Amino acid sequence: MTKSFSDYDTSDSISLAKIDGKAFTIVGVVDSAYTEQGKEPKPGVKITTKEQFKVDGKEWNVFHTTRETVVKALTDDTIRADLASGEEIGLVKCEKVEGKRYFVLKSA
Repeated sequence: MTKSFSDYDTSDSISLAKIDGKAFTIVGVVDSAYTEQGKEPKPGVKITTKEQFKVDGKEWNVFHTTRETVVKALTDDTIRADLASGEEIGLVKCEKVEGKRYFVLKSA
């Protein structure tokens, strides 16, 4: 039997949307632009959490997002410096703003 490359899970993160509304502690953030062929890269981040979350039968603690308000918040120099020095940020949740089309990080 021949397998397809798509049969293998090679990603190191999943969408932050998979854990919307769940509380987590941020222990790391790195820039991770999303690039779609023929389009300009869209700013994004990968968030490493202290907690593990089971999604589709697998444990995850790295989540990617291009949600503008979340990306903007997590590119703040003070937040990045605190995380780089070993500080943790949390507990936070990613929640949709009622009546709006965007998500924000809020203290849990």
